Amino acid sequence: MHKFNIKSIEKLDNPERRRIMPPEETLAKFNIKDDGTLLDIGCGIGYFTIPAVNLVKNHKVIGIDIVREILEVAEERAKGISNIEFRQSEEYSFPVENNSIKYSFICNVIHEIEDKEMYLNEIERVLLEGGYLLIIDWDKKEMPVGPPINDRISKNEMIELCNSTGLKFIGDIDVSSNNYGLILKKV
Repeated sequence: MHKFNIKSIEKLDNPERRRIMPPEETLAKFNIKDDGTLLDIGCGIGYFTIPAVNLVKNHKVIGIDIVREILEVAEERAKGISNIEFRQSEEYSFPVENNSIKYSFICNVIHEIEDKEMYLNEIERVLLEGGYLLIIDWDKKEMPVGPPINDRISKNEMIELCNSTGLKFIGDIDVSSNNYGLILKKV
C-alpha cells in the first residue's frame, strides 16, 4: 500500500503542480457555494484548504491530516485567516461532529487507504444530509508521477465504491491529464 512520505513535502506545492492543478481554479470547478463548512480530508500543507476560505467566506474550513508535522506547516501558512482550522485525525476516525459538513474534499488520498469502505463510511458520518463528497484521485494509467498503478482506483471503481456506502454519483469534472474529479452526494 502506497503512503505519502513526509520527506516528499515539496511535491505538495511546487510550480508544476500549480500549473497542472491550480488550487483556486480546481476548487471552483466543483461549484462549492458559501453555504456550509468545508472539510479538507488529508489536507497536507493546506494546498486546497487555504484557498477554500475564499469560497466559503462566511463558514468554516477545516483541514485534517494524520501527520502532525504536516499540519504545523499548514497552520503556519494559514496564519491570520480567521475561518480556518487544522485538526490532527486518525485514519478512520475524524475529529468532526456527525452531520456537520456540507462539503468533504479529498485529493489523492483514497488510494492510500487500506479499508476504503470504512473510510468512506466515516466521510458519510460527518456529511450533512444532502452534503457533497468531492474527490480528486489519480487516473488508473501508467504515468511518470503518482503512486504505482496497482494502488490506483479507476474512476468507475471509485464511483461504485462510493455508491455502495450511500454516496450517490452526481457528476465528474475535468481536473488534469493525470487526475479525475468526482462529485457525490449524501442522500
